Amino acid sequence: MSATGESKPFSFIDFYSRRVRRIFPSLIFCLLTFLVLGWFVLLPDEYSLFGKHTMGASAYVSNLLLWSEAGDYFQTASQTKPLLHLWSLGIEEQFYLIWPLVLFIAYKLNFNIFTLALVGALASYGFELRSVHDNPTAAFYSPFLRFWELMAGSILAWLKLYKGEMFTGIANKVGPYLSAVLQRDSTKTDSVRLCGNILSVIGLVLILTAVFALDNRDFPGYKALLPVMGAVLMIAAGKDAFLNRYLLSNRVMVWFGLISYPLYIWHWPFLSFAWIVGGEMPQLKVRIGCVVLAVIMSAVTYYFVEPRLRWGRYGGYKAAGLLSVMVIIGVTGYSIDRHDGYTARMNDPDQAVIDELNKKQYADNQRCLEFIPDWNRMSIRWPHNELTQCKLQRAEGQNTIAVIGDSHAGHLYLGLISHTRENEGIALFPAGCAVPLIGLHSWREPNTEHQLSEGFSYIMSHKNIRKVVLSHRTGCSWTYLTDTRNPGNHDVRSILRDGFARTYEALTKAGKEIYVLIDNPIYKGGSWHKCMASIVRRPVPIPDLLLTKSISSCSMKFSERQEIEPRNNWIKVSRETAAGYSNIHFIDMADVFCSDGRCSMMDRTGRMMYLDNEHLNVTGSLYAAPFILNALRK
Repeated sequence: MSATGESKPFSFIDFYSRRVRRIFPSLIFCLLTFLVLGWFVLLPDEYSLFGKHTMGASAYVSNLLLWSEAGDYFQTASQTKPLLHLWSLGIEEQFYLIWPLVLFIAYKLNFNIFTLALVGALASYGFELRSVHDNPTAAFYSPFLRFWELMAGSILAWLKLYKGEMFTGIANKVGPYLSAVLQRDSTKTDSVRLCGNILSVIGLVLILTAVFALDNRDFPGYKALLPVMGAVLMIAAGKDAFLNRYLLSNRVMVWFGLISYPLYIWHWPFLSFAWIVGGEMPQLKVRIGCVVLAVIMSAVTYYFVEPRLRWGRYGGYKAAGLLSVMVIIGVTGYSIDRHDGYTARMNDPDQAVIDELNKKQYADNQRCLEFIPDWNRMSIRWPHNELTQCKLQRAEGQNTIAVIGDSHAGHLYLGLISHTRENEGIALFPAGCAVPLIGLHSWREPNTEHQLSEGFSYIMSHKNIRKVVLSHRTGCSWTYLTDTRNPGNHDVRSILRDGFARTYEALTKAGKEIYVLIDNPIYKGGSWHKCMASIVRRPVPIPDLLLTKSISSCSMKFSERQEIEPRNNWIKVSRETAAGYSNIHFIDMADVFCSDGRCSMMDRTGRMMYLDNEHLNVTGSLYAAPFILNALRK
């Protein structure tokens, strides 16, 4: 339809141009605002992640990016992802990219549009129901598994446009019966309005039930029917339904409806930034302030930004300009992520050393890829990829110590290479959540058994490697463990025992000294963010109102360490299996990070040693390395 109400031929260019002018202005304004704010507020790791998510948001693939990050133990808390909410906008725009093309092709092929939409919606919903248990992450983020929710609106729009008289006929037939049951004098009833009132009430009840009664377990699944069908029923009820006329048509509700899209864009980044700088749930008054600020910015966007870009002449030029700006924003986000959040902003005297170490580990990784070329490809899905990349410190034949395991082996590398002597060299073979025992893999990453087997082959075929360190986060192999040599065995302790026996025997025959590294302390979820908020110096001063006041989250009692049972089981089985071997030794990282019954994330000078709740940063790696190397040199 044209602006005058006259019909005109459909144009894809016109459709997507209007779509760009509708959704780009608010998002561009928001992304630019928080890119600037992030430069002054966020730490390098935080700004790097924000840059990565900005890149995803600019391409409307936030859902796919978040999907790729989900389900691993590097996963960043959702509260510290300021653009997390844009997953739904990504799905929406992917729908608007694909669905018009499908409809166009169906129309040209003379397919029944209603049947196509109905079958598509049912298929999408059916696959989602199947995935919500088997692959809940896909069920949540996959566009094809969420398209049914948008297609429900498409089906309703088609019915209202082409079968409106059918709704009226059904209402006129059913209305008198409903009136006889519900009203004292059924002769005064407007059947259409009565049915509309009933539909709107049912719809509101479904929506309120979804808001207040549902939890996030097994969601979306069948639970998503409540809000979707609730919205469909309220829209189907029409503007004359009582709730729609007096509740949704209220001036306040209408105003919030007008700014609803900008408010959707603005609300979460403010709350997330407050959480990031405070390290925990912001105070109530801070949360209220964030919501008020989001409403103000939404109003500014609606009244001063959108009108100039969405309406008026030169629509095609405006769309092209908006598209160009969004590309620039995406490239900016990529650059921020590629440059690790621009660490020079921090004026950290240690940063130059860290930057040099990072350059070195890149070269060391390239050296390893000459022998195991597919290692990086097998680790590509992991954030903090540098912790799961193989590395060789020195040239072929000059490395004397091998470290093999998961990312908890990877985070030791920079510290170790900084303290090795001229006659020593480190060969590193880490894989995400991998078990450094021959033939075993954890439930998280079944492919890592093949990956580490290449590492073990390298170690055992090189006589210059005399000492081998086995490093592992024991929680990865606690709930589910598989022995590829004996897949029928499902007893975790038995599988571990066989894995240790097999690994000890193979490495001993190869003439290696074996060192089992007992993992560093792991903290409760959220502890790292709270600790960072209390001690970190951000690029600009942060108001006290937003900051965590106590540094108690930076340490814990020895008994409060996480994953104690898996750790104790790992120690028990590894020591029992080592009986009779004189070449097997144990190094306990608790001796490095704990003393007098407490463990700390900070070193003696107050610097943070952890990258998150479990991984060491460069400072922590440098702190632990002398202890490990002293044990290896005995």
